[in-house]
Amino acid sequence: MDIANEIESRRQRITTFKFRITLFVVFFFIAIFGVFVITSVLQISAVTRFVCSRIGLPMVNKVADLIDGDDFEALSRSLDPEDPYYENTRLKMLEIKQTVNCRYLYTMAPVSTSVFRFIIDGSSTPDDTENFSPLGVEEDVSAYDSAFFLTLRTKEIQLGTIDLNETWGNIISIYAPILNSRGDLVGIIGCDLEADTIIAWIKTQVLWQLGVVLLFAILALTVYFSLVKRINQILT
Repeated sequence: MDIANEIESRRQRITTFKFRITLFVVFFFIAIFGVFVITSVLQISAVTRFVCSRIGLPMVNKVADLIDGDDFEALSRSLDPEDPYYENTRLKMLEIKQTVNCRYLYTMAPVSTSVFRFIIDGSSTPDDTENFSPLGVEEDVSAYDSAFFLTLRTKEIQLGTIDLNETWGNIISIYAPILNSRGDLVGIIGCDLEADTIIAWIKTQVLWQLGVVLLFAILALTVYFSLVKRINQILT
């Protein structure tokens, strides 16, 4: 009877041990994949902010220095392409854009909560209708990055997220307010940076991390099945 009790007690201990091992493996996988996901998200955020802070923000600040809020507000009302302020500022914006190979650089003025007018577009020349938005052309901004509307509310420069857009391509947008002498927001500066290189780097890092996770997963499974096999041998 004592021997039977001892065997049953032993089986219970082994069963408990197997359960603990299984629980450990499950939490191990959860922890590994959790670290993988968190690290990937942090890397994406860090890379986009690094690139924008080193390239995009200085460019937006240069454009902001060009824009006189009162002159911009007057141009937004007159929509006069013969205004010297329009062409002079457009050419300077184009020069800034070309120095950093920015995809789009533009200013817009509000018409309503969801419609804005392009005022000065430094993306290309007026002859290039595909990449250039002439003075006064209206745009529905309801689908724009949330950072656009955050700039409107806070009157502060905002960094958007990576936008994978079939029409415009892969971009990261930066938005800055245009204020008149009274401190009223009269427009928005938009800067769209190329994101293809950043996306390629992120994909490489994610694949590398996934490989490390899979390696640890294989090692954990190998140890797990070895322990289970050994326990089964003891039981038999």
